[in-house]
Amino acid sequence: MTAPALANTSSHPKRVRASDHALRIALKAIQDAGLPVDKVCVTGAQIEIHCRPVDAEQKPANDGGLKDW
Repeated sequence: MTAPALANTSSHPKRVRASDHALRIALKAIQDAGLPVDKVCVTGAQIEIHCRPVDAEQKPANDGGLKDW
């Protein structure tokens, strides 16, 4: 397995991880937009945020409200 072709000239591979600050900014922007987050995947420095469409929100069948007449 070879290391990625990054500007890494040292003998030790550089560990890269996602910034906590960057993740918080992205999630705050999504929250401010009112999008529901379905899944968050963090792999190394890559962050994937999967959102559900707003139209996909379904009401539960038995919501405990008034019965239909």
